Amino acid sequence: MCRKAWGFDSPPAHDFREDRMGLFSTAEKTRFKKIKEENCVVTFSVEVPFSELADQSQTLLVRLQQRAKIPGFRPGKAPLDVVKKQFAGHVREEAFDALIRKHVPEAMKDLNIQPVAVPSVEDVSYEEGKPIKFQVRAEVMPAFSPKDYSKIKVTRKNYPVSEEDLNKRIEELREANARLDKASDETVAKNHYVVISYEGFQGGKPLPKAKGENELVDMSSDQTLEGLAEGLVGMKRNDVREVPVKIQGKDSTLKVTVTEIKTKILPPLDAEFAKDLGFEKIEDLQAKLKVVMEDENKHKTEREVSQQIEEALISANKIPLPPSVVQAQLEHMLERLRKQLGLKEFSAKQLEDLKPKMLPRAEDEVRISYLLPAIAEREKIKVLDEDFKAELERNLAAAETEAKKAEIGGMFEERKDSILAMIRDRRTLQFIRDKAVITDA
Repeated sequence: MCRKAWGFDSPPAHDFREDRMGLFSTAEKTRFKKIKEENCVVTFSVEVPFSELADQSQTLLVRLQQRAKIPGFRPGKAPLDVVKKQFAGHVREEAFDALIRKHVPEAMKDLNIQPVAVPSVEDVSYEEGKPIKFQVRAEVMPAFSPKDYSKIKVTRKNYPVSEEDLNKRIEELREANARLDKASDETVAKNHYVVISYEGFQGGKPLPKAKGENELVDMSSDQTLEGLAEGLVGMKRNDVREVPVKIQGKDSTLKVTVTEIKTKILPPLDAEFAKDLGFEKIEDLQAKLKVVMEDENKHKTEREVSQQIEEALISANKIPLPPSVVQAQLEHMLERLRKQLGLKEFSAKQLEDLKPKMLPRAEDEVRISYLLPAIAEREKIKVLDEDFKAELERNLAAAETEAKKAEIGGMFEERKDSILAMIRDRRTLQFIRDKAVITDA
């Protein structure tokens, strides 16, 4: 007999029975025993006197009698033996649940077990007149001493901004500020943007959702419809053509009308372009852009140094991890990725592919989340209320509106503990970095 995970936030059903001085009350006691502890999973047993199950069942039976509706009797007036006969299984199940909610927390306190997730109850052993026995599986934090976090060897790579890098960024700005004009060419080519109207067919039948008006097609980029760009090449304005395409992997036809042929015009690199971006001249734009790129490259260097430190910490501290905590982190990462991609949800196939690939990173993030607090505790790295206030002030100073400031203030108040932990981890990483042996590449 196996039970699912149990929550312990609701109190156990109160036992209204009078204390008894019989055989069970004097001779039998609830017993707890740790069976094994492997990695971050502790298994322990609980043995409860049968008398307690019987008493709990009687209490529940009396409560049930008050509201039971049984044919032939007024509500709440059926005899106890009738109620027991009809609801015996339900009462016994509820009694089991009450005992579990009562004794599992007691056992964890007695055995000094602090779970990081809801424990699961399994291997329930029940026999009339004998003690109730079951085992509990609880995940706990890893027990470890952090090591090898001083004098970590790091290679720091710097990224100077070259003339080629600067010119490339300028071209990206020109691309971002380009406009589309009517092309002088009469026929569609690979360098054009084409405005089309279309209707899709499969097997000669129209596809209701494969229809569009004034859609813009970039001929130089990959298309979602296989065969579309190739079919448009050579068409003229107002031409109508049936283009063979693949829709959801199936052979289909797109009846296309070319409305317009356009070409992309890049703005000239002159003073007017600079003024459009808020600068007096091109040289001012280039100077500012170089400063921005240098700052970006410094952040890139810092990220790489931090990444090397984290990798060294993880490599030197292969601590075991609670499975459910890793799973929760994996789910969080998947949700974050889903939002970044703008998807409503991942398909089953996508999840099957993504989970094994992202699992190692989830494990690394959980390890770091245990390592940094452990190092902070050993090195007595503290975070004070003044640090929290300073962090709040920095965030408020960056807010552009009063509404945003109010939002930030509410978030800091609601998540104070997690923000303090973030500051502590950041300070701990800086402590490790200050002691690292850094060599410039």
